[in-house]
Amino acid sequence: MIKDIFLLFFKASLWALGGGFVFIGVIDAEIKKKSWDSLCDIDSLIAITTSLPGPIITNLSYLIGKKLAGITGGLAAVTGSILPPFIIIYFLAPLLLNLNQEATRLFIESFFYGGLVGVAVFVFLTALRWIKEAFEYGFVSFASFILMTILMLAKVHPLIALFVGFSMNMLLARKNKDA
Repeated sequence: MIKDIFLLFFKASLWALGGGFVFIGVIDAEIKKKSWDSLCDIDSLIAITTSLPGPIITNLSYLIGKKLAGITGGLAAVTGSILPPFIIIYFLAPLLLNLNQEATRLFIESFFYGGLVGVAVFVFLTALRWIKEAFEYGFVSFASFILMTILMLAKVHPLIALFVGFSMNMLLARKNKDA
């Protein structure tokens, strides 16, 4: 199982060009594909991870790996998730330093424009899944999710948006319960 955990996180890290939130979408899909979601509550671990200080990728890797196979699984997951960027930077940096500045700039721009499409797709699919799950919990949860999203897009502090959404959820849920 340790080898499978390492390979899963290694593969996910290769695709996580967009950072932690793309990694969340990739790892969530891969864990569900392997049917490991019955072994760990991925949504709870994601919620915990986003509240911890430090990189989302390493935090989530450790928590999932530890839940699946103990501390050894956590270390295998973290190693699998940090190895691809390390290898890429280790081998790519000398190549880029040997190119002239204009060629380097064009290469890097092209690389990131190409990656932008993949990142957009993963972020869209992850957001779509979250919206679908919020809607499945009922209209009240879906409405508070939409309200929190709108407030955050309007650059309201996330804690205030969460408080407003939570308050709305509790208020409407109580009214529905009393009715």
